[in-house]
Amino acid sequence: MVPRGQDLREVMGLYKDKWGFPACAGAIDGIHIPIQTPVENHTDYVNRKSYHSILMQAVVDARYLFRDVVIGWPGSVHDARVLSNSELYNLGLQGKLFDPSITERVLGVDLNPVILGDPAYPLLNWLVKGYPENQNTPNWQCNFNYRLSRARMTVENTFASCILHNICELRRDDFLENWLDEVQASVHQPDNITLTGENDEAESDAASIRDVLAQFFLTAEGSYIGYGRE
Repeated sequence: MVPRGQDLREVMGLYKDKWGFPACAGAIDGIHIPIQTPVENHTDYVNRKSYHSILMQAVVDARYLFRDVVIGWPGSVHDARVLSNSELYNLGLQGKLFDPSITERVLGVDLNPVILGDPAYPLLNWLVKGYPENQNTPNWQCNFNYRLSRARMTVENTFASCILHNICELRRDDFLENWLDEVQASVHQPDNITLTGENDEAESDAASIRDVLAQFFLTAEGSYIGYGRE
């Protein structure tokens, strides 16, 4: 599950130290997993690159740990649709994704934790993506996009572990069942929560949160880009 309490504070601190990005609780992305052609509804599984796949959506933290995973949607489905049908999205809209008392002050504004996404995702008060870019995009917005893209390397790099998993399977490396039992025993599984409706305030605040972060990156303090991956 997404970080909470002291764990959340530590993740936010790591994102600022390692990637120079404040108020960040994780990064989200989707990856296509190739599959054999299904017998039924096979066209639903053809992705934009014209091969059959299923989608995995994952949130990864600054320690390269998977914090939330959704897997199984057909490859033709857009990343935003996968998100909007997830428990992560439900919790975000209800304001229950992160503890509202945990904030980070940025340019005099107390920002709640955010997750970093790419252009495929919506802009929300708990999910920040870059500004649309074209030849007329201001430099300060391009700078924000660079900083966001750099911090999102946590999720992109972590997806490489999926490839390592395949290598282990092909090499028939052993997996001990008690490893799985130990992990499941140490991780709290959240209760199912029914979506009650969209939060209008989340939509209205999203752009201003992004602007605050973008302006912060123009300051002397905000120019620190962190030391990246260890």
